[in-house]
Amino acid sequence: MKRPLNPAAATIGTYGALTVLMAAITMVGPLRVWTQSLAWKPAFPGVTSRAHFSTPPGPGQVFRPLAHPGALILAVAALSVGLSALREPGAAAAAKKAARATWRSAATATVGVISMVGLSTLMDHCEMSRLLARGLSNLLGALYPVVSPCVGILGAFATGSNNNSNVLFGSLQKNVALLQHLNPCILVAAQTAGGSLGSMLAPVKLILGCSTVGLLGQEGRVMRQTVPCGLALGLALGLLTLLLCR
Repeated sequence: MKRPLNPAAATIGTYGALTVLMAAITMVGPLRVWTQSLAWKPAFPGVTSRAHFSTPPGPGQVFRPLAHPGALILAVAALSVGLSALREPGAAAAAKKAARATWRSAATATVGVISMVGLSTLMDHCEMSRLLARGLSNLLGALYPVVSPCVGILGAFATGSNNNSNVLFGSLQKNVALLQHLNPCILVAAQTAGGSLGSMLAPVKLILGCSTVGLLGQEGRVMRQTVPCGLALGLALGLLTLLLCR
């Protein structure tokens, strides 16, 4: 008779296997070379916009599936499920239930992230970010660093994520810095700092927070108290950014 699988041992084994696999791919030379050998590099055509911005044709981001952390996690998860099924007949059914629950909770967020990354990549490839940067630079001039964190706040407020805000507006901040001969690192840092502030103001986060503490339906009241504080902090951060750009 098979002994039931110890949950603690299964958890340690799964995470331990993932750690060992990632360490091996990183540290063992031949294995690292083999996983890096399989790569997909999409090619994109050249683009010329009506504003006379030109992007030459070239390759995109290189994707190496065997070296990607997501692929390694899926491989270890599949191996863990397979080994568990050998010990416990109900392990496969439990894995399917967990997979369905994961899909229901992650599908919407996955679509949002893919759409946001696709939009930002399209904006960058077609020089839309550069066009926006030129307009903001001409409009605000030397005062742009003051509103640089507010751009990050706006992005996080709209998307609900600091990461998505950086994906959407990170290249814009860099282009403004290059147009005004500023240090791009300062404006990009202001962007992500503003995104952190905007994340706490995002309606999605407020709804989640209010539902967690039993204040569902009070989001408007909470927002009236948090938005002025967030904007004040963003303005203070903008003044600091302006001083650092001097």
